[in-house]
Amino acid sequence: MSRNTRSKTSIKAINLVAQAVISALAITPLWLSAAEADNQTNESEIEVLTVTAQKRVQNILKVPVTVGTVTEDTIEESGSILLSDIDKFIPGFEFSDGNMTQAGVTMRGISSPNISVGGDPSSATFYDDIYMPRAAQNVIFSDMARVEVLKGPQGTLFGRNAAMGVVNMVPKSPFADFEGFVKATVGSDSLQRYEGMINVPITDNFYMRANVLTNSQDGIVENVAAPSWNDNNKIWDLGERDHNAARISFLWDISESTDFQISYDWDDLEQGPPMAVGMNQYAYDGGQNPFNSKAENDVREGVEARDMYGITAKLNHEFNDEWSMKYVLSFRDWETVNRQDEDGTANIRRYFDTSNNEDSDILYTELQFNYVSEKINAVAGFSYSKESVHQTTELNLTADTATTLITGELNGVIHGGVSEQISAMIGGDTDEHAEAAFGPGVTFDGAVDAFYTSFGFPMEHTWNPNEWANALNVLGFADPIMAAIGMPGQPLTGGVVSMTGDVTYDIVAAQMGFPEIFGPSFSGQWWQETVNNTGDFTNWGIYGDVDYALTDKWNIIGGLRYSKDEKDFTWHIPQNSFAAVRPGVNNLLFQPVNTSASDSWDQVTGRLVTSYQLTDDHMVFGSYSTGYKSGGFDSLTPSTESFEPEETTNYEFGYKGIIWEQVVANISVYYLELDNFQTSIDSKPPGQPQAVPTIINSDKELTGVEFDIRWLVNDSVTLGLVSEVRSTDTFSPDFYNGEGELISAQKTSTDASLNYTITIDWMPDFGVGTTNFHVDYVFVENDNAQLPGLEDYKKEVGAYFRDLKNLSARLSWTTDDDSIEIGVWGKNLMDQRHVLSIGGLTADVLGTPQGQINRGLEAGIDIKYSF
Repeated sequence: MSRNTRSKTSIKAINLVAQAVISALAITPLWLSAAEADNQTNESEIEVLTVTAQKRVQNILKVPVTVGTVTEDTIEESGSILLSDIDKFIPGFEFSDGNMTQAGVTMRGISSPNISVGGDPSSATFYDDIYMPRAAQNVIFSDMARVEVLKGPQGTLFGRNAAMGVVNMVPKSPFADFEGFVKATVGSDSLQRYEGMINVPITDNFYMRANVLTNSQDGIVENVAAPSWNDNNKIWDLGERDHNAARISFLWDISESTDFQISYDWDDLEQGPPMAVGMNQYAYDGGQNPFNSKAENDVREGVEARDMYGITAKLNHEFNDEWSMKYVLSFRDWETVNRQDEDGTANIRRYFDTSNNEDSDILYTELQFNYVSEKINAVAGFSYSKESVHQTTELNLTADTATTLITGELNGVIHGGVSEQISAMIGGDTDEHAEAAFGPGVTFDGAVDAFYTSFGFPMEHTWNPNEWANALNVLGFADPIMAAIGMPGQPLTGGVVSMTGDVTYDIVAAQMGFPEIFGPSFSGQWWQETVNNTGDFTNWGIYGDVDYALTDKWNIIGGLRYSKDEKDFTWHIPQNSFAAVRPGVNNLLFQPVNTSASDSWDQVTGRLVTSYQLTDDHMVFGSYSTGYKSGGFDSLTPSTESFEPEETTNYEFGYKGIIWEQVVANISVYYLELDNFQTSIDSKPPGQPQAVPTIINSDKELTGVEFDIRWLVNDSVTLGLVSEVRSTDTFSPDFYNGEGELISAQKTSTDASLNYTITIDWMPDFGVGTTNFHVDYVFVENDNAQLPGLEDYKKEVGAYFRDLKNLSARLSWTTDDDSIEIGVWGKNLMDQRHVLSIGGLTADVLGTPQGQINRGLEAGIDIKYSF
């Protein structure tokens, strides 16, 4: 795409944004008419939150940044324990955790590949002021104060890989009062969740806070596979969960101006591997119903596990009324295993599993200084991280499956040979030559296919004796083979093949110099290929951000950050394990290599923001900001060439305010350009027998509007609405999809699916205790049909294109002294079922697409005792 074309498109999109802003501002005076007469808000009517979105503690309605916040109360009322449980409350934000150790943030429709340890997500995740890389970012909620989600480039203040935004999780800190609670939740599918917390003042100035949470639940599909190789290993049902976490913190108030906190986090995950519901003819019951109550996943030693701990120290000091500082230092270490079924069947000739095993750690530190005066609120600092990564990607298949893949290669070779013979016979390979030789309407490809099938091809599997015998006769191997086994002149039949075992295979392998042809005596043996990666990643940055009050209503903010990334990366791909029993066999998927690469990137990013406080309760703002995500390396594709860093440029306008003393509104309009977007696709280029995850770069332009509105109807009823409207233009390069089809470079335009969340909180006064009824309804229009390069097998699964409709509710009652709370809850009350994903590495070559489905209706009860 030419620069001029991009420029014209950008101008058009900016004009659309400007029109939307003018429309929004045109109706703003109607909202403000009542407030201008009396701008003193009754704060008892509306709860106004404080956030740290700008590295400062601020009223959320005074922050000129598009930030969504989920409070402790919302987390409690919705029964949320993961980011995927709360994304529905924030427009433009999604969190996918079908694969817990490779979960992904989606911000304004932009998600990031997480399978590659050589890359990074486009949106940064922070927990307790600490950056969380890839496999570490999906932590379970336990005693969480709030979650903040900042949209748009946030690199100026948050630095590393915040090109699309930031997720900031804020756990509670120890304080001077004694308190605690224990809570039990039980529900559908044998859900058992137990949580406890205690906050203890050990001395007058030294406090401890500790919490623990354990969560387990049965799967939603019974796994009836009974493979012989899993006799001593647990066979997990699909969707089975088991996740535990604990945290202990100590806070020392050294003086009135200084405090020190140290925390230890522990996280243990060991549960069923990511779902692989077979949606193919080889799966359980023919794979006709993706919501069948049973499935067959025969993955050997299948599990998803993570053992992680983190230590964090924070020092805060106030020098005087104007100057203060904050220093954080953290070390986090994790080990993961994610061995999952890739075929969704128990068919030994289609067995294929992958495992991503990671052993990594990160050291993160940041020093921050704050200055506050009558006119200036400034922050400046330095951050540094050092990450050491080790990942082994395993591809495990049986010899039977390897032979299936080899059969496919042989079919291709034979088809090519038939094509060459016909071309030589008719004097060319055009449709005109075919018509002249075979009659009107006959194409060359059609003639080749007709001869190919007439010879009994393609073979389904070379270990099928009759198919193998037919192939040997067609290829001219029959007579030499019969002579070699002492039966000259006799016909080669399937019976002879069966009787001689591996002999015919070994003879052909020797004559062709192709040791990958081998006989059925190897059935059930394992073929493993591995890609071993190591990486040393260093990131540091220096930043400054100044908020200057031009008047008592008009502020301007300017900020800059210089970021530097350095990455050293290695690939070691050894010979496959099957070579130990079949010398000379080559790798089918990844060719052996031992290489390394290094690269570095640096960038200056910044922001310029202006805000105007129309009244105490109403603010409008506009911003220009840029973001940056470092380049990296594709862990599965050895190359000395790195992929390009991502760069974002964002224009945003917004309104925040309290209308009629009853409605809290956050509305933002934006236009964003994203260059060199790093996206992971399943790709099968020519000559490669298997689709593998591959990273490609594309450019995107986004235009959108986001709404977050909360209406206090009366003293007992609160309504909420979040929604967004978004349009995205994507400029993608040439690439091969998972079926080996070349998708040409193109521009595609998509609109965000219609989506909204409606919440209702009703607190009727029955005179005894406190009653609360919470309801949330989520609607997301399905837009999977808009995906570029959509494979045919996906089009055949109707439930993959079904709109999401999810109704959840919780009714709770709390005693007058807040000591006991009882809740009854339900999720997905309409029992809507959806296919969340479909595909897989073997979908095309083995004909085994598989995917994930959602959990149906859930219901349960929780009891909490506070002291």
